[in-house]
Amino acid sequence: MATAGLFVFLAACGLLWSRNMTHGVWFLAAEGLALTVMVWTSGPLTAATLGIGFATLAVKSGVIPGAMHRVISQWPTEYRQDQPLPFWAYLVAAGLVLAVGHVIQLLSPSGLILHRALFFYGLASIHLGLLMVVSRRHVLSQVAALVGIENGLVVLAASVAGALPTFMELGMLVDLLVAAAILVWMSRRIHRQFKSTDIVALRRLRG
Repeated sequence: MATAGLFVFLAACGLLWSRNMTHGVWFLAAEGLALTVMVWTSGPLTAATLGIGFATLAVKSGVIPGAMHRVISQWPTEYRQDQPLPFWAYLVAAGLVLAVGHVIQLLSPSGLILHRALFFYGLASIHLGLLMVVSRRHVLSQVAALVGIENGLVVLAASVAGALPTFMELGMLVDLLVAAAILVWMSRRIHRQFKSTDIVALRRLRG
């Protein structure tokens, strides 16, 4: 489980760092694959965990990255790159990751954390996803960031609860699938309407 959490964290770092949206799609697919492995190794391999693993693999490594890649492939090359990451974002990213260690020290006496490494990977991935929301300007970067945050939440939940109930895992997958489908559809409409993938273009919608 710890190794899978590490891959989720490294993929989150890749998402924040990479300007190429095609690479971002692959990082999301890698996160989905790592989460699938984490589900299958979190306990005895039952029919429920096997089903959740396959559902996670299908949604997070197949449907969502596939839909994003299909949209990207229809755009000209210049719309597949994000703006350079601001220098301050690197400093904030390092600070947020280091701050997670302090949070672990504060919460350790409470006995809340069952798996310290997973807690670090999950919370750090959430922080990097939130930073990506405020530092990236490509519309699909925002979609990737939100999916990455949800992936970090799954890792964080596993670190404090061991494993989530089946109905909760399936519910989160359905919610994520619907939200990602709407966001990808909106990305296509934004590009078609404004001929841009920069979220700054949305300021034109202000009355």
